[in-house]
This record gives sequence, structure tokens and C-alpha cells, in this order.
Amino acid sequence: MSVKDVLSSLRPAVPASGVTRVNVSRSHIWDAARRAFLRPTFNAQQPLYVKFMDDIGVAEEAIDQGGPRRELLQLLMDFLASKSPLFSGPEHAKHISAASQGCCVLSIGH
Repeated sequence: MSVKDVLSSLRPAVPASGVTRVNVSRSHIWDAARRAFLRPTFNAQQPLYVKFMDDIGVAEEAIDQGGPRRELLQLLMDFLASKSPLFSGPEHAKHISAASQGCCVLSIGH
């Protein structure tokens, strides 16, 4: 199967319009993202439109053309790798921890 065939088969799953808006705070990245992902209106099949907010709720002026979305995903990966109990072990050889105590459990799906 060619790349063109794969992309063509996935095309119907991508909505033609609409975005899922996510407002997050860098200082509380996991809590803010988790809250957004668990909202009933969150749609994982729509593109994310990310807006960063400060701790008092004032939005940054960046327009999301991909940069804020990439930054959000990078910050979430950094959080999971370094600050959550989901992974344990030395920095160069982390593995999923059996004792993560569910602090980072996130179930997305409706």
C-alpha cells in the first residue's frame, strides 16, 4: 500500500472543519491539559488549537499555526518523562513504573 493510499483511506476520519480549543498554563501543564482533554466537548479527531494562559487567566498573543500545539505536546512529554511517576529509572533508561499510583491516568474516548 502506498503512502498516498494510506492518506486517502484516513481522509474520511479527518473532519473538514472545526477545531478543539485548549487553553493551558505552562506552570500547571499536566492539570490544564488533562482538564481540557477530559471535557465533554473535547474531540480528538479535530485539530488542536492551543492557547497558553498565564496563572491568572490572561492569554498570550500567539496565534496557533502549529507552534503552541508543538510546545504543548513537548511540555506534556517532558512532564511525563521527568516529573510524573509514570516512568521510573535513570534518565537514559526509563521504563513504565508499575507503582505509578494512577496519578497520570487519562482516559480519552467517548
